[in-house]
Amino acid sequence: MIVQHFLKWSQSADVSKRATAASALARAYLTSDMGFDERCGADAAMTLLLDDPSPKVRLALAEAVASSRFAPPQIVAALAGDQYEIASLVIARSPLLRDGDLIARVEIAEPRLQTLIANRPEVSTGLAMAIAEHGHSGAVATLLANANARVDDVVREKIIEKHIGDAAVRGALLNDPDLSPVHRFRLLEAAKQAFAAAPFVTKILGEAGARRISGDAAANALVLLASGRVDDGVHELIGELRESGALTTRLLIRAVCSGKIDFVARVLSDLSEQSYSRVTAILVSERETQLRALFDAAGLARTVHALFSSAIRVWRDVANGRLKIGAQEVTRMVMEEFEAETGSRPSHDNDDILALLRSIYLDMIRQNARKHAMDLAAA
Repeated sequence: MIVQHFLKWSQSADVSKRATAASALARAYLTSDMGFDERCGADAAMTLLLDDPSPKVRLALAEAVASSRFAPPQIVAALAGDQYEIASLVIARSPLLRDGDLIARVEIAEPRLQTLIANRPEVSTGLAMAIAEHGHSGAVATLLANANARVDDVVREKIIEKHIGDAAVRGALLNDPDLSPVHRFRLLEAAKQAFAAAPFVTKILGEAGARRISGDAAANALVLLASGRVDDGVHELIGELRESGALTTRLLIRAVCSGKIDFVARVLSDLSEQSYSRVTAILVSERETQLRALFDAAGLARTVHALFSSAIRVWRDVANGRLKIGAQEVTRMVMEEFEAETGSRPSHDNDDILALLRSIYLDMIRQNARKHAMDLAAA
């Protein structure tokens, strides 16, 4: 009877009345104690409403059923495939949409709907992978910002593979506290390349200047990244650095001047194929001959042996409490010792190393001055 009356009435009712009736019918179905026959009739009537030519009627139906666990599943599925204003309500809210439905929909949905799917209250690993594989970059950034999304390393790998060129995605990934050092390194390299290629930057600095500035900034960031604990993936990071060619003497000089001795020790262990414990024992001892032999085994050029020995000796004194200084002062001491030792035998290599030490020293002065200014402003 409900369907018969509804059909007769809907033929003459205007859009506003049909929309009101659709909302009332759906809410009655969800909240009233209907008998079995009445529920079947109401279900059938709502199914007919899916074919109403006015989107206002279908929108009213969607608003009524979108958040309910007791809505007819065929109604929800149909509304999820309707035009954006209607589908968005169901896709964003409905607990009846399963992973299979959403995964299939991600592949064909417009970017706005993909973003809504990525922002749902619960996103499984499978759905997250589908968004990473088929999603627009905006949807991927939304996924990464969703605290209820299950994004594991496999999903992150797919996101980096497909979307590393998008700045918003790189920023969202870098805000992920569970991002591995290897993934952070890849993002760092992508950001460096994007900065160096930016038209505005190259116009101001020139191509060579842009590469130099971006390279220096990336090196500083990489030193901070590389100083993590071994259980945070430093071994994997060292392998990635070696494979990509980013594990350079210049990077190690920055690391040792900055006091990242544990990272330096792990690199020396990897390069020399000696155990980490053996390398650590050499670094904390006072035996210069063993230290130089370690540098040789690791393949470090002999022109920098004295520099590394000097830095390690100073940091050893800091660790033992004989000196109370920071990275800026350590770098200055290393730079002065290196300049004094090589002053009598100038060479292009020595000039390059000295220029690098001066650059590191000036960077540290700026960083300390900036921190001091911010502390004063916050006081």
